[in-house]
Amino acid sequence: MIGRDSRYARCVLYRDSDGTSLGVRQRIDTTPRHDDRLHTLVEGDRLDLLAHRYLGDARLWWIICDYNDIFFPLELEPGQALRIPSREHVQMRLLD
Repeated sequence: MIGRDSRYARCVLYRDSDGTSLGVRQRIDTTPRHDDRLHTLVEGDRLDLLAHRYLGDARLWWIICDYNDIFFPLELEPGQALRIPSREHVQMRLLD
């Protein structure tokens, strides 16, 4: 268990189904910004494709998950609206 005063207390923790820790990473700031975009999902949309379209890199799908509190990205529904940060914000503030 990670205590409140631990340097990992504010991190995102990854665990498998039996509770074994798989990894950790720092949380990103997901405060709404004036340059965020909204995308309404349609049939066939995938987070990697949206990350490529809006952020320029399919490997940044996890940023869209963080911004929208998505824990199971394969269970997205058409009609669901997603908030996506601007490419400039991601490059200058989140990936430094």
